[in-house]
Amino acid sequence: MNGLIILIGFRGTGKTTVGELLARRCGCAFVDTDQCICQLKGASVTTIVQREGWEGFRRCEEEVLRDLVEATGSVVATGGGAVLHRQVWPELKKNATIVWLTADMSILMQRIGRDAPDNRPSLSGQGVVEEMARILEEREPLYRELADFSVDTGRLPAAEAVDYIVAKVAKIQQ
Repeated sequence: MNGLIILIGFRGTGKTTVGELLARRCGCAFVDTDQCICQLKGASVTTIVQREGWEGFRRCEEEVLRDLVEATGSVVATGGGAVLHRQVWPELKKNATIVWLTADMSILMQRIGRDAPDNRPSLSGQGVVEEMARILEEREPLYRELADFSVDTGRLPAAEAVDYIVAKVAKIQQ
C-alpha cells in the first residue's frame, strides 16, 4: 500500500476498530487523530472540551490533520467532525484514499451506548438521538463529497470491511 488511507465517518461507525485491523493487514502504521489530540493536550476529549470548548478541540484537530498532509504508508482514523476542516482536505486528498464508514442510526445508537460517557461528550447538549440526527444531516454531504468510496460497517463485520477496503484501494492505486 502506498499513500495514506483515511477513514472518515460519524462516531460509532468503527473507524478505530477497522483502522487498526486494516493497518495490521497492510503492515503499516495506525494513527487515531483523537488519540493524537489527547496526547498533545495531555487530557481526554471530555477534559479538553470542558477546558477549551469544542472550538479549542477543533483547532488542535486541524493541526493534527495538517501534520498528516505529507504522511505516507499509514491508516488514519479521524474523529467524526474532522470533515469540518474543509480547507485541509484538498491537500490530504492529493496523497490519500478517503474511505467513508457508515452504519444505520440504530446500530450507531447501540455502539455509542456502549461507550464510556467520558469518551464521547455531547456536541450540543441535546439528547443523543436528536443530536445524532442533526449532526448526521449536517455532515453527510461532507462525508459524501470527500470519500473515494464508502463501506457500511453495520452490514459488514470489521474483518470483511477490511477485505473490501483492501480490494478497493488496490484498484484505485493501480
